[in-house]
Amino acid sequence: MQRSQHLGGLAMAEFLAHPKVVGLAGFGPCLVAACYLDRASGTYPYCKAHIQRLRISREKPGFNEAVWRRTERAVCSTREVSLRGLPDRLVAEILYALSSRVDNGYKLRPECLRPLYDRLRAQQTGRLEEVTDPEGAGYGREHATMIRAAQLALARLNATPETERVKDVWDMTVFGHVGVVPFTAITQKPLREAMKIWVYDDLPRRRNKNAVHHARGIIAAVAMLSESLRLQRPDRGEVPAAWGRGDIVAYCNRMGHLTATGQQSASRRLAYTRFVRRVLVRFRTLGLTGPGGVLEGVPVDFAIWPEDMPDEPEDAEAGRDLPEAVMRVLCENLDRLEELSSTETRVATELLIDTGRRPDEICSLAWDCLESDPDGSPVLVYDNHKAYRLGRRLPIGGETAEVIRRQQQRVRDRFPTTVPARLKLLPQLRTNPEGTKPITDIATAHRKWVASLPDFAVPVITTEAGARVTHLVPFDRARIFPYAYRHCYAQRHADAGVHPDVLKELMDHRLISTTQGYYRVGAERRREAVDRVTALQFDRHGNRVWRAAQSLLDSEHVRRAIGEVATPYGVCREPSNVAAGGHACPLRFRCLGCEHFSTDVSYLPDLQAHLADLLRNRERLMSAFEADDWARTQAMPSQEEIDRVRRLIDRVSSDLDQLTAEDRAQIEQAVTLVRRSRTVHLGMPRIGQPLPDVRPPRNHQP
Repeated sequence: MQRSQHLGGLAMAEFLAHPKVVGLAGFGPCLVAACYLDRASGTYPYCKAHIQRLRISREKPGFNEAVWRRTERAVCSTREVSLRGLPDRLVAEILYALSSRVDNGYKLRPECLRPLYDRLRAQQTGRLEEVTDPEGAGYGREHATMIRAAQLALARLNATPETERVKDVWDMTVFGHVGVVPFTAITQKPLREAMKIWVYDDLPRRRNKNAVHHARGIIAAVAMLSESLRLQRPDRGEVPAAWGRGDIVAYCNRMGHLTATGQQSASRRLAYTRFVRRVLVRFRTLGLTGPGGVLEGVPVDFAIWPEDMPDEPEDAEAGRDLPEAVMRVLCENLDRLEELSSTETRVATELLIDTGRRPDEICSLAWDCLESDPDGSPVLVYDNHKAYRLGRRLPIGGETAEVIRRQQQRVRDRFPTTVPARLKLLPQLRTNPEGTKPITDIATAHRKWVASLPDFAVPVITTEAGARVTHLVPFDRARIFPYAYRHCYAQRHADAGVHPDVLKELMDHRLISTTQGYYRVGAERRREAVDRVTALQFDRHGNRVWRAAQSLLDSEHVRRAIGEVATPYGVCREPSNVAAGGHACPLRFRCLGCEHFSTDVSYLPDLQAHLADLLRNRERLMSAFEADDWARTQAMPSQEEIDRVRRLIDRVSSDLDQLTAEDRAQIEQAVTLVRRSRTVHLGMPRIGQPLPDVRPPRNHQP
């Protein structure tokens, strides 16, 4: 402030330069700890705003001005948040938490931070860890979330694997993973400490995203053993040296009881028993049962032997693929999924349907995941996190490639300044300013979408009064989940006749037995389908055989299994050729001229493809194709063979046309099941044969 004596009518510049014009000292800062303003006068030690607040606060009973000074909030200022009045330790924690929050892509809003810090000041909090129950202490949901995130960031500040391994709940971020692994379900301390050692030893060998899931599964299995020890033993299982064979028997019986009463599935019982057996063996190899170990004195018979293992549960169903009617409804309602969730969720679902990849493989796709083979065919580049196989290449169709191109353009429009190599194809909508974070889960949005759709109805065939009748029954929505599309992908290709070895590569499996589990049919359904197609069986002349057969006897099913061998367009029953596994035929794929050959309606697509090949080859040989006469003569398809194939196709098609619409639908369904169960490639080898287009149709593209 400035004060002057009366100096007459001086101009402003002369007034300021006059030697009698001097500056006077201020009244000092406001005594409210959070305030950054100066006092308004020498009468009150507060700024003007806090003088007004003081007058109001004094009217409250039990008012303490000293406490009020320490806890009163600062004067609100645009885009500013005051940390004055907070302990130095708390200020440092807040600043580090804010830095961590910014690094994670969150935006900082002063209108949200200001009331949080005012409450911390009002409660005289010294450290963030003192706030044990944010919501119970009166903090709102958003503030409680921020406090918990800050506490987590502070806990990770100096955490190392060595400090984390002694805790009962591990933060797996310290080990380079995501999530937590709790050991609290294991009540016996020696067993819990042994499991910590086991998991700590096993983690380096788990290089993919499933490391945390695997550790939780193992711990859950050992927790079942811990529960059995607690319930069965008088000492509640606290003394490892007292464990023995009887405890293993009790555990196995308890697992059987839980399965019999429906509290757990047979597959989980088998998996948990395998886990426990493996862990108990590893305890010994790690030296935990020896002198000085945490399980010192555990008897040798405290182990699960091979004869203790439960039987492998029968897989009576062919994977978890969805019926065609269900897939049709889902594809027709993809627009609704986009309305309920986001474009990214819709695109992720489309790619799951079209490519059959695992959900995490689709969610983590890079922006530049679309490439081309030398012939220009589009290829999807993805990472198989489960098997730790990076840079995998999957052939895809043009429509699927167009879905990816449109999504790439949307991402570039949204994040124009980010380097493409850092972008994700499906970036998450929030806390992602640069587009480098992918969406992590679509299951919740997918479940809401499925629940919003009308009832699904699928055809089911029943027998009424000796006749087969088709009924529409509701389909269980619980079977519609993102991973089911992988089973559908495998099933569609199997139905289209893709060779199992090729399908194994498409599914990116190491073992063909794993692939077969995605599309095989149960024996009962396969037998019913064989019964149906057998009723439409023909010999090489097109004559109907077994016309009166309603179903095959058990002995006939066995005979068909061991007394015939697959040929390109049917089966062969010539004994010597069957005994040689199909490698002793002197006719060399001239099956249509052999009396031991027969076919049925399920081979109609193969016969039609064979006729097309014969006509195509004949036209090529009759054109300007350079070859010796003897080679041209032997390679030229005969007119008799062409007529035989045509006659056989016409005969099979004619019998199909005579069926009623319902019988024809049942036959077509049976043909699909029979062709699905074939695990051999019928026909001459073909080099470079393109994959069939099995992409479900869409009514609209985003």
